[in-house]
Amino acid sequence: KRLKTYLEQDDIRVIMTRETDTGLYSDTDSRKKMADMKKLPVTYPMITSWQWHATLFSILSDDENAKKWIFSNYIQLRCYNIQEIFTGDDMLLADMMPGSSALKQCPYLMFSLLTKEQIQSYCGNIIDFIIKTIDLNGYVYGVFDEAKILCDAEVDYKFPHELFIYGYNRDEEVFYVGDFTFQDHYSYNTVSFSDLERGYEVITEQDDHVFKDDHKGGRGLYVVMKNTEHPIYEVDIELIKQTISEYLNSQDTKDHFRMLRNRFDDTTFGIKVYDKVLAQIEKQLHAEEPDFDIRALHVMYDHKVLMLERIKYLMNHGFLKYNEDTINEYQTVVRNMLTARNLLVRISITGEIESSVRFKTYLDAAKEKEISILFRILAELEDK
Repeated sequence: KRLKTYLEQDDIRVIMTRETDTGLYSDTDSRKKMADMKKLPVTYPMITSWQWHATLFSILSDDENAKKWIFSNYIQLRCYNIQEIFTGDDMLLADMMPGSSALKQCPYLMFSLLTKEQIQSYCGNIIDFIIKTIDLNGYVYGVFDEAKILCDAEVDYKFPHELFIYGYNRDEEVFYVGDFTFQDHYSYNTVSFSDLERGYEVITEQDDHVFKDDHKGGRGLYVVMKNTEHPIYEVDIELIKQTISEYLNSQDTKDHFRMLRNRFDDTTFGIKVYDKVLAQIEKQLHAEEPDFDIRALHVMYDHKVLMLERIKYLMNHGFLKYNEDTINEYQTVVRNMLTARNLLVRISITGEIESSVRFKTYLDAAKEKEISILFRILAELEDK
């Protein structure tokens, strides 16, 4: 993800546009226009570190029922090393829990997995399938070759990436999409029917990492529908207490999900993620050819943003006593993570590798403060 920045002495401010799409299109002048254009409601997401988070939060961020599930989850952090799918380089993949599986696990989303063969059989082509799905109030999510979408000329490489589709316009022959690729941050844009069709058709089973990550294999798309009309999940204080404890003690939360897939033992959880991320950054920056990968830091920053919103939510709904000092203290955790992330952005622009010594200062300060606050919050929840 590329970020536009400007420098002011030792501080960095990142220029990011927070965008909101107002949702369903309405045109009282023309019934035909309504038939030829439709946008499902989206709101600019609270967190954007990975496409699966940005998609879920685009659909559900403003829903009061869904917030009960959101703030009961996304507490645990984890990380592990993988081979980067585009470059083959060693990458530390950091994420919150739930991760990419959240689109299926969230009770306020109805989720369908359709293979390429099913799509072809039902609708004949991908364009008609997406339009019909949106007409039935279904969002579409899946892997497309965005090199084909971005480049008019033929290119000899692919850029498989998840795309979130929430609307269409027949007159302009475009789909409305959410993605990181088209601007310097997560944004809502349009992709032509023809470009999207090209980007879909060239993806093979090997390219479709979304299906592979589900351990299903094959090739296809996800259909996601909102299911927020009735409250079906309440704030789960027991789960919150358990997961905060696991986070603070770096316990293996994935062990709870052994029935879903076999376990592997190279994952780091909770507070220890700070140390793994710092070690990976130092390794990258001092390599023969420095690599400026901000993704792990951005995940950690989003984790702190969401934790702060959770603390406010629990206070506002009577699960915690309102304490402005606690809010202000946790805001310093958020600021330290933002400063650390922005420092890496600055180094990627200026090449001032020597500035990286400050990472440890920011991460250690955030870690120490967060541990102190969360132990206090856990103790208060345990007393109730």
